[in-house]
Amino acid sequence: MIHVYGSCGVWELVVPSGWSFSVDAKIGGRLHGFQLSSSIEEFQKIVIEDFCLKVTDADLELSYLPIGLINSSECPPVIIANSSQVQNFLGFCKKHPSTQLCVTYKAKQDNEKKKGKMKQGQVDGDDYDADKHNKKKKGKMKQEEKGDLFLNKTVLKARFELCAMKHNFHYTVTKSNKSVWCIRCADKVCYWGARAECLKGSTYFIINKYVGEHSCAPSNKSSGGKTASAKTIGSLIMHKYEGVKEGPKAKDIVQIMRHDYGCEISDSLAWDSREYAINAVRGIPDESYGKIPKYLHMLQEANTGTHSSYETDVNGRFKYLFIAFGQSIRGFTNVMRRVIVIDGTFLKSKFKGVLLVATALDGNSNLYPIAFGIVDSENHQSWEWFMRQLKVVVADGNGLAFISDRQGSIAKAVENVYPLAAHGICIHHLLNNVVTYFRGKGLAGLVSKASKAYRVADFKRIFGHVCNISPAIGTYLMEADVKKWARCQFIGFRYDIRTNNPAESINSALRSPREFPVIPLLDSIREMLTRWFFKRKKKISKHKYPLTIDVEEKIERRIEKGKTFVVYPITDSQMLVKGDIIDCFVDLDKRACSCGKFNLLKIPCRHAIKAGYSVGREAHTLTDFMYTTGAWREAYQESINPIAVPEDSWSVPEDLENSEVLPPETRRALGRKRKSRYETVEDKIRSSQGSQGSKTRKCSRCSGSGHNRATCKMPI
Repeated sequence: MIHVYGSCGVWELVVPSGWSFSVDAKIGGRLHGFQLSSSIEEFQKIVIEDFCLKVTDADLELSYLPIGLINSSECPPVIIANSSQVQNFLGFCKKHPSTQLCVTYKAKQDNEKKKGKMKQGQVDGDDYDADKHNKKKKGKMKQEEKGDLFLNKTVLKARFELCAMKHNFHYTVTKSNKSVWCIRCADKVCYWGARAECLKGSTYFIINKYVGEHSCAPSNKSSGGKTASAKTIGSLIMHKYEGVKEGPKAKDIVQIMRHDYGCEISDSLAWDSREYAINAVRGIPDESYGKIPKYLHMLQEANTGTHSSYETDVNGRFKYLFIAFGQSIRGFTNVMRRVIVIDGTFLKSKFKGVLLVATALDGNSNLYPIAFGIVDSENHQSWEWFMRQLKVVVADGNGLAFISDRQGSIAKAVENVYPLAAHGICIHHLLNNVVTYFRGKGLAGLVSKASKAYRVADFKRIFGHVCNISPAIGTYLMEADVKKWARCQFIGFRYDIRTNNPAESINSALRSPREFPVIPLLDSIREMLTRWFFKRKKKISKHKYPLTIDVEEKIERRIEKGKTFVVYPITDSQMLVKGDIIDCFVDLDKRACSCGKFNLLKIPCRHAIKAGYSVGREAHTLTDFMYTTGAWREAYQESINPIAVPEDSWSVPEDLENSEVLPPETRRALGRKRKSRYETVEDKIRSSQGSQGSKTRKCSRCSGSGHNRATCKMPI
């Protein structure tokens, strides 16, 4: 438990000293006691009970000022709005015990007072205008008033742009400089206008003169007011892209502006606004590369044992990047099956590139990412560079295995960098080639069955059928190297990992972040791992069985299948088990069975389980340690930590501070360049008439015509 001092009141912005919390002396303060694992609901409940407030959760606003993390008086308080923010607050309080919890609430009686009692004259008299009264309540934008304070001139201009859009009028700027901003209604007979001045020694602008009533006739106004800029609208919707994978699309922004602000905007303005908002939240792609040295250093500082590296060309342009978190490295080294699945997938940001992934599977068959890389393309140089960086954290050895597709660069890199490790290929890719190139759809099932065989005798029998039916397919599979795709022929252990689906699943989980600039992409990867480690750690804490959930389910199925078997003891640890298709010889001490499954998977087969029961040995005592709950727990005992310091407060060595990484030089993507078809007579007629169909598309990535950003292959 952690104790936190809290008080009720309201925040006030005092110029130039900054934000200050004005405490309600009548209510006073309270000393709260919170569990470190408290959720937002538990957190709010304790505050409400301690202050004896008769309010709902929605009436509360909990906040604090993280002194030490902020370096500007303009930084607003941090709002505690969800369980993640609760954890951040309690973690901050643990390091800074003097941090105060600030409670702001809206009591129901306040609303009653605001309603008040109408005077008789207001009800009966002619002066009361219901439409005018209701108009004040309509809309979500605050009405401008004399004395209003704005953070800077940009915020001030944005407010009046939205005001003009909402109320359908135009204004002209009569004076604008660093210290003064003056506007008036575009109708020269109208008195509407505003004047704002910059407060000396700050960026704040204050409205010192404002005439809010229009004297121009409403019938003279245009149907649409002054259009806000993309920057203004982007600033309004910016928060909708924070902490989400995609955020609103252009058509959604049109609806947001219509419903929330009463403004009509074009699709093109919505698109530009979206681009501005995304760049503001995720960073500009060109600038993101320059942050790589500092970001990797700070990530290493936050996560002990993390290995990261990047490489540039002779001109300082980005080429390769590698990162492997220390927590994942230790988990894989200590308690994982020594099988690594590797794959690459295309990035879809402005500068394209390829994301390389190396992942393992934990004892519960969950994805356990080890390393990530960003390279220009999948080629011999990039894959070998990635594998050499991986070798820094995962040593070569006879017990190590890699699984991948049949990409030639991967095979060459594994052979050069990991000569002692085994290399297997994905059976799915092999089957796809059988179906595609040999029209062997009918044989695909037989080939799959051969690849899954646990006994060499079974493999030879099934593979012999394949060769007899289609010698061409048999020859192709032999040339692909049987030892790389047949489980029983594999040199070493690949367990039940027959495909590169684990790596492809990670690529799928990062589908949206693959569109981000490089730093937001890396942070999305870190955030994903943080989330996975936290959720699995909680799940493991509730699991009380000796083996992982997945293995316990396998054991249960095998117990059921072996009920009818009969065991004939030979020694205390050796038995003959009958009742299955074949009689199986089991050696419990060597953890082996003649069916092959126990030997290759390290999990007792149905014969071994039955044999073990006959001598009082439970199934979990025959299972390899890497499948135990203890090993599973150890894999996630550490947490993947974010960079807990704002970017403007990063502290890095001088050489990194001065290092410069430029965006990569891109090249045209592989594949035939798309060509336009010949125009038909109908096309020429439409073109001459200027129809919608004749408009040329313009790419927002390279500014070329005839394609869009999604299909762009041009170098930039």
